[in-house]
Amino acid sequence: MEEEEVTDLTQTSTEESTEDSIDLKLERVTTENLKSVRILVTSIFPVSYSDKFYQECTENELTGVVIRHGEAIAIVAVKPESLECGPVLYIRSFGVHPRYRESGIGSFLMDFVAEKCKLLNLKHVMLHVQTSNKKAIGFYKKRGFNIENLVPKYYQRCDPPDAYIMRKEFL
Repeated sequence: MEEEEVTDLTQTSTEESTEDSIDLKLERVTTENLKSVRILVTSIFPVSYSDKFYQECTENELTGVVIRHGEAIAIVAVKPESLECGPVLYIRSFGVHPRYRESGIGSFLMDFVAEKCKLLNLKHVMLHVQTSNKKAIGFYKKRGFNIENLVPKYYQRCDPPDAYIMRKEFL
């Protein structure tokens, strides 16, 4: 797989919310916004991410964060990987603060994933999701992802510890 330099995180959109309009813009994770990103990730995911993950976020141009009023409200982190099934774009982290869910931000992040998949010439996107996370599973299914496998005891400190592997093919 030929590696391309990916630097454009300027995908923007305006979505309506009940409060006021949200101007959606993906920004790079930087040392300046890293504390806010950590707070977001810790508050929305049941797993603990390592310091290495956060360091990689600041170095990875395939990671973006939506900032609103100085607060991180959504994150997407993807990474090309070669797996037994072939090359995929793996979604490492994908989440929206609960206060901003159902406002189009998740779809905006998914558009970013699709764009990067196409840019990197990858036909498949893959992720793990906790089996009890029905809202996330529904979100991904609505966007064309299918459950492929069950991975027992995927999560070390979560209940339930099992995860589904979900995959979507882009044509």
